[in-house]
Amino acid sequence: MQRISPRQKRLLERARSGDPDYLAQALYQLVIDLDEPLSDEWMPLFSENRDLIEEILPEELFFQIEKRIASLSPIDKELENLHINDNETVCFLLGAGASAPAPSSIPTVMNLLPELLARARKIGRDDIDKLADWCEEHSIQNIEDLLTAAYVSNFAAKNVRVTELLDYFLFKSERDDESRFRTRRHSIPKVDSASIALLQDTLQVLFGLLTGRMIPAEPNKGHEAIVEFVKRNPKTSIITTNYDGCIDEALSKQDVVTNTFIEHSVEPSDAGTDLIKIHGSINWTYCDSCHDVREFDLLEQKKAFSSDSFSYAVIGICRNCGGQRRPLLIPPIGLKFIMFPSLISLWNAARERIERASYIIVVGYSFSDADTYINKIVERSMSINSQQKIIVCDPNPGLVDGLRKKYQARIEGFDERRILKAAGSADELLPKILKMGKVAKATRKKSANKKIQPTP
Repeated sequence: MQRISPRQKRLLERARSGDPDYLAQALYQLVIDLDEPLSDEWMPLFSENRDLIEEILPEELFFQIEKRIASLSPIDKELENLHINDNETVCFLLGAGASAPAPSSIPTVMNLLPELLARARKIGRDDIDKLADWCEEHSIQNIEDLLTAAYVSNFAAKNVRVTELLDYFLFKSERDDESRFRTRRHSIPKVDSASIALLQDTLQVLFGLLTGRMIPAEPNKGHEAIVEFVKRNPKTSIITTNYDGCIDEALSKQDVVTNTFIEHSVEPSDAGTDLIKIHGSINWTYCDSCHDVREFDLLEQKKAFSSDSFSYAVIGICRNCGGQRRPLLIPPIGLKFIMFPSLISLWNAARERIERASYIIVVGYSFSDADTYINKIVERSMSINSQQKIIVCDPNPGLVDGLRKKYQARIEGFDERRILKAAGSADELLPKILKMGKVAKATRKKSANKKIQPTP
């Protein structure tokens, strides 16, 4: 339930008396004087008294209040007349919120780690219990923080100079005295490879639980709506930050051919739909030694896992070099370009798909500050393509307002109407939004057919 201040609650109760003057005064106080977030209960009151309020307030103030009231609507009115032509390209950008609704039921990154740690404690290993204790004591709640620790620690073990560089920049008091810092450099502790190996092994168990949590997940109505849209609109690509295979399975069940842009996969097809998983996938593996990336059939792995969890290979041996293979789950860190050179072509493909899209449909992606690469390429794309639009489907109603303000500050002449809002759960709203485009498209075709009918 939406929380409002006691003052707003009192104003709202009195405004229901039907006095337009008081309603205008109350909205003026909340929007202009206090800049306080409004309850959506103001919407029907404003709608019923709109013309009278317009007469009472100065024009500029009225439009400010009307704009704030409009922002309370879960779906922008422009979406009701959504027109996606056959020659327009569409790029879906999926985040954790796309796989949160049932039957996928995968918790977002902030809720997933506590669940995994609770399961990990049941294994009965001291190292895992210590990791769980440490995460709880230090309020570590994001699974991607542990993914980052796994990759950065492994990188540091192989690049000792990086550790020394971090030591120099992070210890400011020592750095201020350069001579003192130089004299203590010999005492910098070297990275303990055995400890790194133990950390890697401990984290690997947790990532195995993560994979096991995601493999059984089923596609939800949002995924299915995307697939139906893809089948109607061939100029569509899908970029996802999710590790799970829900969108993969939804596409596969409808016999949609996909281009994944990783080595050893099927060559990209003009008839295929681009499915770009920029943070890896539960059915991808990566060799630590030769950097080879392999994609395994998701449905076959799901079947094997469901029939006998112990037969599912979380790690394996690389047949190219004999090195160790691990599940390829990449946290949103800048070092990924150094750590995973085999995926650079994949990330370039993601950038190209975003830049050439007429519409970017964002589903459950929060534009977290950690995802600097995605955020930058979306912002750059909106900057160089003045006709490009973003449709944001997310439960957070304030996400669009934040994006609009950011782009207005960074992109000269940015029109905030280029970002459209659909605030709510993806499985409920996405089918409706995409159906709007379908209805509009069908109506245009029907009108065109009428025009070419011969005159009797």
